[in-house]
Amino acid sequence: MNKKIITFAVLGLGNRAEAYLNQLDRHFKNQYQVVAIADIDEAKLAKFQAKYNVDPKYVFRGYEEFVKVDKIADVVIIATLDDQHYIPAIDAIRKGYHIILEKPIAMNLRETLAIAEEAKKRPDLLIGVCHVLRHNPFFSTLKEILDSKELGEVINIQHNENIGYFHFAHSYVRGNWRNDKIAAPLIVAKSCHDMDILLYLLGNKRSVRLSSFGSLSYFTHDKYDENVMAPHCIDCKIKDSCIYSALELYKDLLSTIEDENIKQYMLRNSEYSRCVYNCDNNIPDHQVTIIEFEDGITATFNLSAFTNYIHRSLKIMCEKGEIRATETTNEIEVHYFGNPVKKVIIPKENQLVKIDKGEHGGGDHYFIINYMNALLNNQKFESTLDLSVESHVMAFGAELSRVNNGQVVETQKLYEEELVKI
Repeated sequence: MNKKIITFAVLGLGNRAEAYLNQLDRHFKNQYQVVAIADIDEAKLAKFQAKYNVDPKYVFRGYEEFVKVDKIADVVIIATLDDQHYIPAIDAIRKGYHIILEKPIAMNLRETLAIAEEAKKRPDLLIGVCHVLRHNPFFSTLKEILDSKELGEVINIQHNENIGYFHFAHSYVRGNWRNDKIAAPLIVAKSCHDMDILLYLLGNKRSVRLSSFGSLSYFTHDKYDENVMAPHCIDCKIKDSCIYSALELYKDLLSTIEDENIKQYMLRNSEYSRCVYNCDNNIPDHQVTIIEFEDGITATFNLSAFTNYIHRSLKIMCEKGEIRATETTNEIEVHYFGNPVKKVIIPKENQLVKIDKGEHGGGDHYFIINYMNALLNNQKFESTLDLSVESHVMAFGAELSRVNNGQVVETQKLYEEELVKI
């Protein structure tokens, strides 16, 4: 076993960066070292500097400072906001860093393809895009069933991403991904994961064309009644009955704040304390996409804010049977045509890990395990940049279709048109 210590620079010290570092600490505690960090939040910088004993000269106030220095680590984790991926990714490739790149790859398709083209000049680099669902036991089990051909070839897939009403309000109405001026489109930022999963299940068959519809229907200013509502939930007359009340959704967090002045300040000034009908959000709260792949395979992808739980569910229709699967029960039902007996499969978790809520069903674990094994032991890695580009072509194509009233987009033509503009 390779005992080499891999050094990391971490750009963006939010939840995703912390999730990957936690997995490194869990599985490769003695084989990694954080040697540089970058963020604009001084409190986060202080926390991570203390935790990882980072030399003060390698503590950077934002990625802009980091890109000014020569290479100082083996791997850079780029977990900045969506609009801050392109510059550090290009810089890291040119300086010879291996990369863990949080999805989406970039804010638009042109920048995405530019990163991919730059990476072709450095085939020696391991550039992993964080499509962690490819490493999730639920989806890898589905892949094994399909690859066995016991149900014949895939004809059609119905795939649903149930965002969860509370999660959508937090991230896509009040939060960092609420507006396409500061984040990638919803179907890119949230659902390039799902486009990637469709490709993964179909053996990376390429998409041919697609059409998409969706809109912002509910979280709109016309729902805001200034006679009873207020800009911030604390002053709202119906806060006790509103399912989106910040006082209710964040009560556990608020209970940890001992200083009443700080608590009141947050409730009256935070973006997350705002009325959901009075925010600056403009992304759709529901969207459906119809996709044709090579060999005539078709799929529908539906994402919606209006679900009770956060989960994905699929129905995969094949020549000799169908598969029904949902993350809520972690069960996969296999139905064989002409046979009344169904087979129920429970994906097995790796015995080395205990999967916790918020870890993408084990995807975070296995992504890091597989990435490090590829780096240390030259093992195969599933979430490479070249594989991830196709999912982004599909997602950006779906958004292009949506804003053009469902116009059919030929995805490979879109790819070629954007490629020549680089």
